[in-house]
Amino acid sequence: MQRTGVWFIGAHGCVATCAAVGAMAFARGLLGGTGMVSEHSDFAALGLAPVGGFIFGGHEVAKTGLGPALKKTQESTGLLPDELILRLAKPLDLFGREVKRGYAVSGGRARSNAASVVGRLRRDIESFRRRNRLERVVVVNVASAEPAWEGIPGLAEAGRTADGIRRIVRGRGGRGLPPSMLYAIAAMESGCAYINFTSSLGASLPGMDELAREHGVPHAGRDGKTGETLVKTALAPMFTARRLRVLSWEGHNLLGNSDGATLRDERVKRAKTANKDAALRSIIRDDAMHSAVRIDYVPSLADWKTAWDFIHFEGFLGARMAMQFIWQGCDSALAAPLVLDLVRFADLALRRGESGPMPHLACFFKDPVGTDVHDFQAQYGMLRAYVR
Repeated sequence: MQRTGVWFIGAHGCVATCAAVGAMAFARGLLGGTGMVSEHSDFAALGLAPVGGFIFGGHEVAKTGLGPALKKTQESTGLLPDELILRLAKPLDLFGREVKRGYAVSGGRARSNAASVVGRLRRDIESFRRRNRLERVVVVNVASAEPAWEGIPGLAEAGRTADGIRRIVRGRGGRGLPPSMLYAIAAMESGCAYINFTSSLGASLPGMDELAREHGVPHAGRDGKTGETLVKTALAPMFTARRLRVLSWEGHNLLGNSDGATLRDERVKRAKTANKDAALRSIIRDDAMHSAVRIDYVPSLADWKTAWDFIHFEGFLGARMAMQFIWQGCDSALAAPLVLDLVRFADLALRRGESGPMPHLACFFKDPVGTDVHDFQAQYGMLRAYVR
């Protein structure tokens, strides 16, 4: 059996723990493949890596171990009962031993210079590969979202080229650079595929794409499309196809997990809401349309989220009509199978010697790298075309 490494950034978070437990349970026949796109018959002939061959590890900034993290995930989601964890004790123990100390900016200040951080992160990933005799490794960022990066001096200019990125990492200590970007650099320089499932910067700058090509690795992102935006990008094309003019599209999101807590920071919220709104506006190209996205933290919801959307639209003879929908879901149950899908597709790209962005994976993201297509059906068509 092929052995593929999955290295999580944010290894003790709900998404990472649900993805790991889900993969282990699926491989042992304890869980079905519901929610896993890669299990669709469209992809049966690809020879995707079996999730039973995944070896998990990662970086984590929280100081608690995997045991408390699994308990916290169970309290937040209800998805990891004790009996399931007991049946998976051996592979979970291996996962727990492969989690290393991560890197984060503390109080808005970098604790270390960027070059030394990248070096340490690389050593962790490369030793994980050697220790477990892995053929390939896919690094997946499922950590909490970072503040918008645009205010960081010199980054936009430096980020245009791979050389510029190397200079800013070495110069002035590289202090203040987004941790997600440093993780992405470490992944690429280690010969790993990189997936950014968060709204953080990651590998989104043009120079990061150049860096990926230099090292012969693929990357994809950003910001997993799991709930409200998924519905928006599936529904909005209906209005455009029927030439129904959308006057207003208002969204109100309530969530209570660590992402919700992080989004209380207006700098972090700005990046998240921008991705949600941009996806809608790329489909409904009407500058007169009013749209707004609001995200509020509701602690009692834990890992469950609710989105209410109100759509005000105009039809024939000027008739003004409205549509509303409510989306309620478990954040990690929606995200975890997509993470496993992305690992399988990224692993395939590594095997095929592909490098640079993977635009055919756009249907998994709010802000896909390598394409401006946001229509969900069109995005899924891109994935099917890639398969053909």
